Amino acid sequence: MATEIDFLREQNQRLNEDFRRYQMENFSKYSSVQKAVCQGEGDDTFENLVFDQSFLAPLITEYDKHLGELNGQLKYYQKQVGEMKLQLENVIKENERLHSELKDAVEKQLEAFPLGTEIGTDTYADDETVRNLQEQLQLANEEKTQAVELWQTVSQELDRLHKLYQEHMTE
Repeated sequence: MATEIDFLREQNQRLNEDFRRYQMENFSKYSSVQKAVCQGEGDDTFENLVFDQSFLAPLITEYDKHLGELNGQLKYYQKQVGEMKLQLENVIKENERLHSELKDAVEKQLEAFPLGTEIGTDTYADDETVRNLQEQLQLANEEKTQAVELWQTVSQELDRLHKLYQEHMTE
C-alpha cells in the first residue's frame, strides 16, 4: 500500500513537471507572475494557477486515457477471477467426487475383510490392503491440500483485485 502511494506521488510529481513544461513551451502569452508560477517560483499547488481551463485539456485527456487503460485492466482481471472461480468450483466438485468414490471403495474393502478366525491366515493380504489404503488416504489428503491451496490463492487474488478496484473507485 505504501509503495503504491509513493508511486502515485512520484507519478503526480512527474505530471506536474510535464504540465509546467508544456505550459512554458506552448503558452508564451502569460504574464510574468503566471510564468513564475509555472516555473515553480510561486506556490507549488494548482489552486494558485490563474490559467484558462482550456490549458487543462491535454492533462485531462491523458488522465482519461490512463483511466480507460486501468478500467480495461480491471475488466480483464475481473474476467480472470471469474474464470478462476469456475475452475476452482470444478476442482472442488471433482475433489468431492473423488473423495466420495474413495470412501465407497474403502468401505467396500473394509466390508470384504474376513471376520473371526480367518484374520490370522491372510496376514500378507491384510498388510497389502492396509498399505494400499494408506496410499489412497495419502493421495486423497494431498489432493485436498492442493485444492485448499488453490482456493486460498484464488481468494487472495480476488481480495487483491477487490482492493485495487476499491482504490481505483476512490480515486
